[in-house]
Amino acid sequence: MNGRMRKKERTVWAAFFFAGFLAGIAAVCLKPDALVLRPGFLDAQTLLRVRYLDVNRNALLLYSLRQRLGTAVFLILLAAAGFGGAGSCLLPAWGGLSAGAVLTALSVRYGIKGPLLFLGTVLPQQILLIPGFLMLLDWCMGKQEKKKLLLSLAVVITGCILESYVNPFFLKVVLGFL
Repeated sequence: MNGRMRKKERTVWAAFFFAGFLAGIAAVCLKPDALVLRPGFLDAQTLLRVRYLDVNRNALLLYSLRQRLGTAVFLILLAAAGFGGAGSCLLPAWGGLSAGAVLTALSVRYGIKGPLLFLGTVLPQQILLIPGFLMLLDWCMGKQEKKKLLLSLAVVITGCILESYVNPFFLKVVLGFL
């Protein structure tokens, strides 16, 4: 596939992400009592428990691998069935919806500290998970060689390792500022 086509695909993926992001913001703004004001959902007591929680990082790694690799396998199966284009639009839309809803909920609850808390929940793993899934979306669209698929899965797995072993420390540091 040529570079022009890939640029067009990435523009489409960005459009789906931002559409999902706006939908997530709208969902929280239209239904704040269901998504934000409910006790237990990102409230101060829950965050305090997270701050002092001793995380079982091995169990978190298994959970993270199940979640991320489950998504990857779903995309691979969609591509194998000839629906790689649909999967490569659904994933960015869902990611945008999730990010928009959580960022808005945290901002409503915590004001200016909300975006900082959001960063604490997604860093550093998203630095690898996003490129890993973009590589997988490229593979799904182009049916490229097997080594590109394996490379994207390796990047996703490395992102899961960061999520399990580095993020809990990072999140506790961010929670210490709040």
